[in-house]
Amino acid sequence: MNIETAMAEKAGLIDKELDAVFPKGGIPNLHEVVWYHIGTGGKRIRPVLAIATYEALGGKGDRILPFAAACEVLHAWLLVHDDIEDGDRVRRDKPAVWVRYGLGHGINVGDYMAQKMYELILKCRNKGMDEKTVFRLIEAIVTTSIKTAEGQTMDMNMRFSETPSEEEYMKTVTGKTAHYLTVPAVGGAIAAGADEKLIQKILKYGEYAGPAFQIADDVLDMSEGKGRGEIGRDIKEGKRSMMVVHCLSRCNSDEKAKLLAILGKEPEKTTDRDVLWAKVLMEKHGSMEYAREKAKNLIKKAKAVTIDMPQGLREILNSFADYLVERKK
Repeated sequence: MNIETAMAEKAGLIDKELDAVFPKGGIPNLHEVVWYHIGTGGKRIRPVLAIATYEALGGKGDRILPFAAACEVLHAWLLVHDDIEDGDRVRRDKPAVWVRYGLGHGINVGDYMAQKMYELILKCRNKGMDEKTVFRLIEAIVTTSIKTAEGQTMDMNMRFSETPSEEEYMKTVTGKTAHYLTVPAVGGAIAAGADEKLIQKILKYGEYAGPAFQIADDVLDMSEGKGRGEIGRDIKEGKRSMMVVHCLSRCNSDEKAKLLAILGKEPEKTTDRDVLWAKVLMEKHGSMEYAREKAKNLIKKAKAVTIDMPQGLREILNSFADYLVERKK
């Protein structure tokens, strides 16, 4: 399965579902803000994963489409609030929602999209889905939202730690990403009538693929940047990434003190020179390469979970895993 091709082919179907719940026009600073955010270059990869999983497991028709679109809305509202929490001013090379429209509107639009997400899932009933299946889809989204918020809290808590461990980091990113990354596939499987054993395997896959995605994202931030207007934004936010955790465990006391001082600065007071120093230190201690290898090994473990899955689903999840760690933006 070619992920990029699938995204291009399915994007129109997803946007049609989004149009139904976010009609253009209406209340100022509401729908226009939603479309400003979801129209800033999102790849629709999560909806595509939901559709592909559903079809691979024998699902027929279009009843999965509202849920698939809900996965995109889940992603969108979490990013709107994430930018506020992190103080990120740029998203996909454009001003973040809260910067362009104001903090109050940013919070409100995120809240609005969170509820529209459930409205979309309920629309699955209009396409012939039974109530029990709809309830299970809502349950999957609720669990994902809770786990993601818990993981995000641990992430923010870690930013004050001077001795973050790899175990602590992995627990945090697993919480943030395992359900969040795989809920589209879980939903696709539920809608297709898959048994609980397969759904649990998909979640197990996420326990490896999710952290791999986050680590690859951390590396991307320090190399290519990820559409936030600069390279090394995570350093300015004081995040304890995998590279930071590894570096702090390897560097000498003077290096550690300086790195922690940089991480402890206010974002606007952290200079590009500070970020470059941190990057050079990480490269000196092999932290960048360590993180890359960690992500690759996690992907291997994720693929191992898929071995006895139905062939179509296995191919989809393996392609998805490769895409997560090989992407450049």
